[in-house]
Amino acid sequence: MKLSLPMECTLSADMEREREKRLKILLTNDDGIEAAGLLTLEKALRTVADVYVLAPDGNRSAVSSHIVMHKPLKLIPCGENRWASEGNPVDCVICALRSNLFGDVRFDAVVSGINKGANMGTDTVYSGTVAAARQAVLYGFPGIAVSVESYDGSWKFEPIADFTASHLDALISLSTKKALVSVNAASLDSYSDVAFTSLSVRDYRDKVDIQTESDGSVYSYFTGGDIKTSGADDCDFFAVTSGKISVSLIQAESSWMEPNKNSFFQL
Repeated sequence: MKLSLPMECTLSADMEREREKRLKILLTNDDGIEAAGLLTLEKALRTVADVYVLAPDGNRSAVSSHIVMHKPLKLIPCGENRWASEGNPVDCVICALRSNLFGDVRFDAVVSGINKGANMGTDTVYSGTVAAARQAVLYGFPGIAVSVESYDGSWKFEPIADFTASHLDALISLSTKKALVSVNAASLDSYSDVAFTSLSVRDYRDKVDIQTESDGSVYSYFTGGDIKTSGADDCDFFAVTSGKISVSLIQAESSWMEPNKNSFFQL
């Protein structure tokens, strides 16, 4: 005798198979879990993937790969598969990939952003957004960092969020075991092209003022300057300022340079 399953059971099984095929994405950032860039990217990614969020509970800009090692970090539930951490972006990636916070989920990639501000060239050394993607690669997962720069004071995250979601498979395929993917764009309604880019060099022209307060305490005050950027014709900065989306591959591991053979040490 042939048995037939109720239609709702068939639909449920199909939905389960479809769910299993969807990409599993860990989403984090360095601007904090309530940042507009992350929320916009989360919404876009959910149309094509299952998204799990673990992000800092507040702004952690320019913390690079800072890891909190000697104290526990409080985790705050913020909805289904959404957590905030007292730690930094790299702490979030380490926790999500090396614990059972999200059960037995096997992530396909880590996406970090959308950062409010560029992460071009030298920025990538200091960026917590890029550091999260770098940590993913160091752990054997594809890592993608997404950042937007505004030149008129407006912040439009939707266009680059939609680009990231619609090209998610391609971006993941670019991230090798050695390289993370860094996406940069201007805050625009649309883009003229997508360019593979080299990294620019950023001179921040910053300074530190030393001041003595009335109680005798001495403080250092950091002040950023007007950034001067240089680079090859194909660098990220020139692509972004010309209205293109910049896609850069960045080596995750530090590289070394061949020393001058004329230099030596005598012991």
